[in-house]
Amino acid sequence: MALLTTISGRLSQAFLLLLVMSLIGFIGIHSVGNPVYNVVNIETATPEDIRRATELLGLDQPLWRQYLVFVQNLATGSFGTSYIYHLPAFDLVLSKLPATLELAVVAIVIATIAGTGLGLLAGTRPGSLVDRIVVTGTVYALSVPSFWLSMMLILVGAVMTGWFPPGGRGETVDVLGGDWSFLTVDGLKHLVLPTLALAIPNIALIARLARAGTVEVERTDFVRFCIAKGLSGRRILFRHALPNISLPIITIVGLQFGGMLAFAVVVETIFAWPGVGKLLIDSIQLLDRPVVMATLTFISIAFVALNALVDLLYAVLDPRVRIST
Repeated sequence: MALLTTISGRLSQAFLLLLVMSLIGFIGIHSVGNPVYNVVNIETATPEDIRRATELLGLDQPLWRQYLVFVQNLATGSFGTSYIYHLPAFDLVLSKLPATLELAVVAIVIATIAGTGLGLLAGTRPGSLVDRIVVTGTVYALSVPSFWLSMMLILVGAVMTGWFPPGGRGETVDVLGGDWSFLTVDGLKHLVLPTLALAIPNIALIARLARAGTVEVERTDFVRFCIAKGLSGRRILFRHALPNISLPIITIVGLQFGGMLAFAVVVETIFAWPGVGKLLIDSIQLLDRPVVMATLTFISIAFVALNALVDLLYAVLDPRVRIST
């Protein structure tokens, strides 16, 4: 009974959060301009043409009524039709999802492996030269704006050396109804720079977290007992220390993965990566309200779902954690 109450409570919180986010997004996109002027040819359109287009799009209704219609359509899984592309808005989002998904997945895998490794390396040698290099490097990596980091990667990796393409997605392969670039050599080359732009700040964050956890765990009594028993440093590190620092790493990985899906806008725009983030920016510029709302709703749902998944993993991996009210 308590479990059902907890689940229903969290579902209610998620629903309220999505409702608030949709309201904020709806008011925001309705405040930046009139999409009718992007739908009709403003140079040749008459006032009557503009009036008919306004009625056709339902923009002649009060804002509260437009939002009510949006919520009613959302309940049926419909976000309307794009003003610009004349396709179902959510279908457009789904068509761009593989690009964003592969970018985020590859970046978070690299960040988790590299960040955890650097954190363990520095945490087992506190105060050493390696530790100081890692700590200093992570501070710089966390301080650099993503747009500047992206441009520096293009400058070094594409302009100065010519090793990688400066933008675009390259060759793709259709698998399970989606276009994937990591399955081709050309696609992998295009994937390198934007992936690094997303991964580097997360490598720094995970490395600092892993280092702090390693330093703390190595001061505990059970680690000292293992050393007294004569266990090797490698066994102590991977059999005892790593499991104890994994929970906060899992948490930050889940949250950062959600952040990558939600906030890869800058990286996708700079690298002309045709993902959900770039679709959002293009739709805002074109005042394509159905696509904007479909994108924001999808991002909100993904973020809420990932948070719930992190909570579930906590309960599974740590016996001290229980789902409770």
